[in-house]
Amino acid sequence: MKIFLRHRSGNQGSVLFVALIISIVIGLSMAGYLAVVAGQQRSVSRSQKWNATLNLAEAGIEEGLAQINASPDDFSVNSWGVNNGTNFGPVVRTLLGGTYGVCIKGTNAPTIYATGAVTAPLTSTVLTRTIRVTTQVLPRFNVALGAVGNINMNGNGMATDSWNSHKTNMSNGGRYDSSKISTNGDVASQQGIVNIGNHTINGNLYLGPTASYTSGTNQIIGELDKNYNVNFPDVKLPSGFSSAVAASTVGTGSKTTNWISADGYYTINNNYAIVLQPGVNAKIRVTTQDFDNSVTLQGGMTNSATVAVYVDPGSTGGSFTITGNDTGGAAAATPLNFFIYGLPKMTSITMSGTSEFIGAIYAPQAVLTLNGGGASNNLMGAAIVKQVTMNGHYDFHYDEALADWGPAKSFTANSWQELNNNGGLF
Repeated sequence: MKIFLRHRSGNQGSVLFVALIISIVIGLSMAGYLAVVAGQQRSVSRSQKWNATLNLAEAGIEEGLAQINASPDDFSVNSWGVNNGTNFGPVVRTLLGGTYGVCIKGTNAPTIYATGAVTAPLTSTVLTRTIRVTTQVLPRFNVALGAVGNINMNGNGMATDSWNSHKTNMSNGGRYDSSKISTNGDVASQQGIVNIGNHTINGNLYLGPTASYTSGTNQIIGELDKNYNVNFPDVKLPSGFSSAVAASTVGTGSKTTNWISADGYYTINNNYAIVLQPGVNAKIRVTTQDFDNSVTLQGGMTNSATVAVYVDPGSTGGSFTITGNDTGGAAAATPLNFFIYGLPKMTSITMSGTSEFIGAIYAPQAVLTLNGGGASNNLMGAAIVKQVTMNGHYDFHYDEALADWGPAKSFTANSWQELNNNGGLF
């Protein structure tokens, strides 16, 4: 018996061909899969980098906010510098994974711009994203009378009320008018005792967690808040004083005065009266240990000078005193024209005689003593100090314009917006 074997070469070739095709398909599928995975990896990596640019930009915003709050009166400190008067920076920082640049524009309610930059993966493309944050002012003078410690009111009648030098219905041409008052004459103490005595507060009384008060009934017209949370940071000297010049003196003997006739930064180390000519805008550093004289702003209500006096005595225990029968400060203008800033070494401010004072005082290390000798002694503006003693007939009339137009204690973010490459909004 013979067995015949038939070789099916054609079938075997077909199987090999099919296997080859399947292998090619699997190979292409794997290649495609790897390409997809690689693409996804690049996409994820790019997305991570894209998100990282936003994180860097927000870091720049944080530095910008820290900068304006570190020195609310002078954004150029800490080596930021100033450009064109109201632009500060830019400052560029390099962090792990990228860089950011940040700048500040404006001074009253500054706007902060920050751009984060990261290099895209596998390319040299630089990814950038820009954020614009506007700010809101937290005013330095938000109460009529604020103190770190005790407030003693030794007198009778209305101790505080409010008005507004920028509103015709709440002032007499910008001047205080007792017939046009409001109930925002707020008083605040961080950690002391507020002795209201026989006075009345036509406003709210704010007390810190450890502060207290003594009074009779119906002596606080507004509300009583026992959870007052605020700080009064020390004054810092603006960097502009690095180029300050000595004020010129005119006259002789008792009639000698420091004569300020042009805008700028000045230093004074004497006890002569200070006189500013109409329309002048000046900042003055007084280094006299115990200044005891007057500061006069000329120009009247329409063209008054504007001045910020930084009292910076050489050693601790310095004082600033205004006495006599003349009005003091911005006598013919508004509190926004005259500011007194007491640096930490100034520990005493005294106003005596029958004088009135128009202006705003910020000296958180100073004890303020008001010795009124007449029937109409007034401080028209605001005061933030360490302690207060009111004797005689001194009253406080808070100018609400200080909150809207006055200097800032700090700033907080008001809006957050991302900008496209053309500077517009997404």
